[in-house]
Amino acid sequence: MKNKFKIKLIRFKNLTEIPGRRSAQDYLALLELMEFSDIAEIAPEELEEMCLMSLQDLDPVEAAELILKFDLGKRLKDGQIKNIANEMLDEKLWEEYADPAMHEGLFNVGSLLYKAFPKSFPLPDAVAIELEILPTNEASKNTLEKHLTESLVVRMIADDMDEHSILKRLFEDQLKGRSFPEAESIIWTLSTSSTDDNITLVKIISSGYWLDALRDSTEYESSAYPDGDES
Repeated sequence: MKNKFKIKLIRFKNLTEIPGRRSAQDYLALLELMEFSDIAEIAPEELEEMCLMSLQDLDPVEAAELILKFDLGKRLKDGQIKNIANEMLDEKLWEEYADPAMHEGLFNVGSLLYKAFPKSFPLPDAVAIELEILPTNEASKNTLEKHLTESLVVRMIADDMDEHSILKRLFEDQLKGRSFPEAESIIWTLSTSSTDDNITLVKIISSGYWLDALRDSTEYESSAYPDGDES
């Protein structure tokens, strides 16, 4: 039996940062890297502001290199960091970098850089959406209970996009097939909760690059499935 869902978009919000992604310890560590004096005297609520001020004492590219090394130094080589730091001045690498697995990390870097240098770096443009999902048969109810994965959610949101959307043009085979490993990189954060009336609430944060095609969505139907199920 095919899955059948009724889906309603109840929230679409643009974000310039992912809430809670930077901790006080992150700001402390960045200040230490910038050799800020008297760190122990900074009140916790002032750490972000002091970090931004210290970043502004650097050249924008130098600041980019520092944050890239702090955030992504285990995944990028020094030469890559230098190249990316320069490219970030003009390019939204959270959309354009070849490896989608790097997009969320590059967005977080770009978000902090924009706060410090709003005239030098592109405006970060993530999107938060919230969906109400109602299963309309037993198969879809079972799927929501046991297999609410990124691959299922990406296929769900793609069902309300036209054929010209970026998601469908780049991942047509994966959307129609049985394996969609890239889905875990497309969905940056995913949280779910249930209501008493059999509705599942799904909250997603991702790049506007993927989600902007849903901006005018209201209600629609989906027969999406998780990886491994028959299409």
